[in-house]
Amino acid sequence: MRTDIAVRGHDLAYYDDITALSSAMRQRGLHSLAFSPAKSLPQTTHEGDLVSFGLGAFVRRALADSEVEIATLSCYVNMVAQDLTEQDKANGRLARYLQIAPAFGTRIVATETGSVSPTYAVTPANYEDKVFETLVRQVRRLLKVAHASGTFLALEPGISNPLYSLGRVKELVQAVNDDANLKLIIDPVNLLQTAADSESAILDAAFSQFADRIVAVHLKDYRWHSDRNHKIETVVPGQGQGNVPEMLRLADKAQPFGIKCLDELPDGMLDRALALPWIKNV
Repeated sequence: MRTDIAVRGHDLAYYDDITALSSAMRQRGLHSLAFSPAKSLPQTTHEGDLVSFGLGAFVRRALADSEVEIATLSCYVNMVAQDLTEQDKANGRLARYLQIAPAFGTRIVATETGSVSPTYAVTPANYEDKVFETLVRQVRRLLKVAHASGTFLALEPGISNPLYSLGRVKELVQAVNDDANLKLIIDPVNLLQTAADSESAILDAAFSQFADRIVAVHLKDYRWHSDRNHKIETVVPGQGQGNVPEMLRLADKAQPFGIKCLDELPDGMLDRALALPWIKNV
């Protein structure tokens, strides 16, 4: 098994049992997790609300028994929620995770930026300047917490949120004065806007423009459905129209041994992906 392949903790169906999750990772020869307390420990953390330094240390030790570490601490919240109470709560949680991430063994806290749509539908309303200004304001506040905590805020762009293109990412980087504690997670499939777009070209452009700001790449295969609002259907790598081996090649070239996370592969799909020769064999 490639040692640089990460998986989402909640794509392994062991919830509120970190020992079982650790064992499942060891059995698969995996060493790296994108870990969401809200999803892997839903009851323990009251869906992510209750995290502590002690919980982080417990999780870190349990995973270490199987030579597993948390690559990114996932805290996916709606940073630009239209309800201001919800928005404050979401960004407050992000701030808490930035403070507590080192207890889990990582300094990277990952999130998407959210949506003005409660269903996270793709909508032009997300692309309005006023929404982007809200995002910039919240990112500036969170970067202060990141600096104080020695951690990094890693945002994942996608067409269903205000950070909908690499161009918009560049605007955000400029708006926060190239702050080094702002990092990126790139899922090129989430940035496809038309059926003609190339996920490999997007990933290549992202590395060209943002280089060391990228801390992880999310990899998935897909089918494009032009008749749907959410046009991307995730499928097992090799069964869709994406070129996952080429994305792996580009990621290897730009960041040898960088974090490469298989994304959105629950319900047995993950094990089928891990058995593919270009993932199983180095």
